[in-house]
Amino acid sequence: MSTQPPTGPPSGPPTGPLYGEPAPGPPPHRRPWWRTPPAFIGAAAAVVALAVGLIFAFRGGSGPTNVPAKVPTPNSSAEARDVAARVTLTPGDWGPDFAQDSPYEDDALTEDVADQNCNFVAQPMVDALAGLRRSVKKSDSTAFAFSYLFAYKRADFAHHDADHFRADLQRCQTQYQDKAKFEDVHEVKIPELTGFDEVVAEEGRLTVDDQGNKANTYYSYIIGRKGNFLMGSDVTRSETGQNRDDAVKALKLMLTRLESTK
Repeated sequence: MSTQPPTGPPSGPPTGPLYGEPAPGPPPHRRPWWRTPPAFIGAAAAVVALAVGLIFAFRGGSGPTNVPAKVPTPNSSAEARDVAARVTLTPGDWGPDFAQDSPYEDDALTEDVADQNCNFVAQPMVDALAGLRRSVKKSDSTAFAFSYLFAYKRADFAHHDADHFRADLQRCQTQYQDKAKFEDVHEVKIPELTGFDEVVAEEGRLTVDDQGNKANTYYSYIIGRKGNFLMGSDVTRSETGQNRDDAVKALKLMLTRLESTK
């Protein structure tokens, strides 16, 4: 993308910390569905890739709406990229002990889709104007998180992607990404997460890391669609703990920012 993110804090309401005390141990980071990053932090904290087969949905609406209330309407990739930069969370939004992970920002428009054997393969995204993902971690590498926003040309395009990944989740309760293996992948409903046209939530457990080593790490991954925008948050630790609560708080904050962005 040619447009750079703003150098100052994003516009909109003040940010609020989303942190809590993580479980001990260095959990690997879970990869979002549109990119394939390198591994992080060695074998003990292997950073994992998963092209998320997103998702069984809890719906807050009856279907896609092309003109949602109170959200911006970008007309170009540059405008959409600016919205993403303002909405996507920074380390301080997660808490005082969080810092940028590496790579911190990614605006690639590719996605991973599950094949017939539940192995994820990369392909270009279609109908997306722009997007941004930011990755953070606790300074002691005991928790990892990311957030993102994608802006689509129309709401039905965003809705179609949610449906696509929902189908992958229903087929694939065990998922594979190269050497990594995720088990116990399942849907969770988040009734308290209101204001979205639909909400998609997934939890699971990493049992083999991207180096082929045994692992035991838990994640909570939630996506919310508002009109033609998809927002997502993920929290990963060595125990389930407060992963879901932190992911919910992150998505609520992003929705508030989106509705306050002009």
